[in-house]
Amino acid sequence: MTAPAFSRQGLARRAYPLTGLSVAIAVTFLAFLVPAPWGPVSLYVASIILVALAGVGRAIRQALVVCLPLWLFLFVLHGLLGGGPKIDLGLFALSADGANAALAQAGRFGAIITISLGFYRAFDPSRFLNAVAARGWPMHFSYLFVATLHALPAFVQRAATSIEAQRTRGLRFSGGVFGRTRAVVPLALPLILGALAEVDDRAHALEMRAVAKGGKRTPIDPPTDSWPDRAVRWTLWITVVALVVWRFVR
Repeated sequence: MTAPAFSRQGLARRAYPLTGLSVAIAVTFLAFLVPAPWGPVSLYVASIILVALAGVGRAIRQALVVCLPLWLFLFVLHGLLGGGPKIDLGLFALSADGANAALAQAGRFGAIITISLGFYRAFDPSRFLNAVAARGWPMHFSYLFVATLHALPAFVQRAATSIEAQRTRGLRFSGGVFGRTRAVVPLALPLILGALAEVDDRAHALEMRAVAKGGKRTPIDPPTDSWPDRAVRWTLWITVVALVVWRFVR
């Protein structure tokens, strides 16, 4: 199983594993609950600072690569093509309402993508499984969560290995659309067979560990859930609940 790049520096290493998950989920809710447009933008800035302090600053750059095309699309869709009062900028007119909508959506996308990639890069599967085992959570759901996070990098690594192996055997990927389409079959078959073999190996490994029997599992080295971690989680969820109530009563 291919693990995501894990930072052993900053808050990511010292924090309780469920704290990072709670932050990622809470930021997703807050992105749609805080007042637009400056609320989502402020949340995005806060997400950048938090990810940098966590020691996974590379996630910020990766999030920018994902967000920039979305931001450009939002600017064209809402700012240039939006209705309502216009702001004359000389070369083009910008919709005032559309600009606010684009700014709010850009902040939401930025905050959610940045905090999600930060959580992914800081994720340590062994600490997470020990933490949920200490809390008595079902192993099935915990393993499914971890396996889902590892599915994409494992597939990418397997695809890269398959491509290099096929190139050494003389497979060509050039020749236009027809040539590339013809190369799909010798690439796809090893990927599918490899994925099936990996699923079978994991099933045997889980069976040998008696995961299907259920019951409380004993963690080897459970991480400590310190009071700052609990304070962060409680503060976040109280804020989310307060904003939900405010949305309904305002």
